Amino acid sequence: MFTKHYGTYRGFIRSQIDNIKNSLGAYKAQKDIDWGKVERLVFVCQGNICRSSYAHYLALNKLNNVASLGYATTSGKQANETAMKVALSRGLDLSSHVTTDLSDFEVQSGDLFLVMEDRHIEKLVSVSENNEVQISLLGLYSTPISALIYDPYQLSEAYFNSCFIRIESAVANVIGLYQANAKS
Repeated sequence: MFTKHYGTYRGFIRSQIDNIKNSLGAYKAQKDIDWGKVERLVFVCQGNICRSSYAHYLALNKLNNVASLGYATTSGKQANETAMKVALSRGLDLSSHVTTDLSDFEVQSGDLFLVMEDRHIEKLVSVSENNEVQISLLGLYSTPISALIYDPYQLSEAYFNSCFIRIESAVANVIGLYQANAKS
């Protein structure tokens, strides 16, 4: 059960802790998004090879103004092999994905950074300070809410599927909110 739904026992524990933190209001600032100011959705994870790349390409099927990045990667790499395989089995082709490191990313006013883990928030504080951007946890929009979207890197295909199901739910809900508040 742990490996299929949470990746690892550690993933299960971290997920439970983050969901408790959410229920206690720790992510209130990440929930208070001014959707009227959002101009681009930017999906963020560590390597930009699994979670953020999948979210990016899901959203790209519905919107043009989306991007993704990794805060600790090398620009120009492909998506993870297992991520590409599982994504393709779910009807999404990641073969054209190319990683972008935060240092190579052009931040724009109106960006909404959607991170996978609370520890990713602090990695974006420096880019958000002087820019009109917002930061939220993607998992806060999944059904059911899962504040943490644990990294599937080097884990089983079964967990990649569970992770991607959470991302699909969250991306669909984020797109709905974005479109409901889009500037005409």
